[in-house]
Amino acid sequence: IGEFEGIILYSFPSLEALSQPGVEARLRELGFGYRAKYIEDSAKKILALGGEQWLHNLRNLEYKEAKENLLQLSGIGPKVADCILLMSLDQPSSIPVDTHVFQIAQRYLPHLKATKTVTTRVYAEIGDYFRGLYGDYAGWAHSVLFSADLRHLQNLKEDSSVDLKQDKPDHHSPPKKTQNH
Repeated sequence: IGEFEGIILYSFPSLEALSQPGVEARLRELGFGYRAKYIEDSAKKILALGGEQWLHNLRNLEYKEAKENLLQLSGIGPKVADCILLMSLDQPSSIPVDTHVFQIAQRYLPHLKATKTVTTRVYAEIGDYFRGLYGDYAGWAHSVLFSADLRHLQNLKEDSSVDLKQDKPDHHSPPKKTQNH
């Protein structure tokens, strides 16, 4: 699509290009590993379902129906489906649940501490809990919780030299008047 600072830039391959024979082998050469087969198979399936229009139509479906549609693609499980829904298909209530989110959820749902793995039931319970707590934008609230809980970001809270109070407006005083020129 162009060049920037001596680097040639390419667009993302089309569904048609990704569904061609030999794509899996080429993707494996490029380091995609076991995902190479999923990419080729999913491109073929998406084309069979209606191509880009099928993907665009997922934006118009209710969360659960859109997720069920994505789960029929090769290599797409509940977490990846929720990531796609949240970040690409206008479904802000989608909550991708991985091990880290499971650990966060155990603080809110203590009975899950006795659970060792994220089963289908536990996955649904965590998503439903956060959707009930945070509503339509639960997926983005989940992302904030996830980010705030990352160990490497914990030090930022403690080591911050920024005085956040200094930048907050004083809601008790009337606004300062400015002169118009």
